[in-house]
Amino acid sequence: MADKDNLQIDGYRFGSREDVEAAGEEVRKISYFKEKTKGKSPHMLLALYDKLLDEKVFKTPVGWEYLRELQEQLKEAGIPEDEIRPISFYMNFSYKTGEELNRALTRQRIRPAKKKVNVNAFQISVCINILLAVLVFAMFVITLQSDNPNILNYRQAITNEYASWEQELTERENKVREKEQKLGMEAESDNPDERGE
Repeated sequence: MADKDNLQIDGYRFGSREDVEAAGEEVRKISYFKEKTKGKSPHMLLALYDKLLDEKVFKTPVGWEYLRELQEQLKEAGIPEDEIRPISFYMNFSYKTGEELNRALTRQRIRPAKKKVNVNAFQISVCINILLAVLVFAMFVITLQSDNPNILNYRQAITNEYASWEQELTERENKVREKEQKLGMEAESDNPDERGE
């Protein structure tokens, strides 16, 4: 019986010691907020209320009750209801038996996840792909225009190189023949005995 009394705080009985500690922390936060908001304008209270909701400060019924009180204070102060956000709960309160829970989990597993197509991400992806395609094309053009042999122009480069070697050899051979002929003519003119004179 003493354990059940220890799990009770601010008119609520909790199922675990951790929940009681969380509720006790929220009681301290509530007293702090009440002290700091005395005499504040309704718009300041609305800003506090919105911040408490955004940061999910309260997670137990003790804190939710304070948020409900803040809602009522804001309504009484003349803040329109459409500007006061509802309190959001991020848990289930319905009790399900084991069979109902298994059915719900099975339905969740079968249901495919909905994917949101982010148009901006798609556009960025298309732009990046186009840019990469242009870069690949530019690399091919540069490769074809370069003087160095590579996988795309190696055959032409080797053929050109052999052609230039062949041309050089032919030119050298012609020069050598011309020099031989010159030397042969000079030798004949210098040697009159061989001509029969």
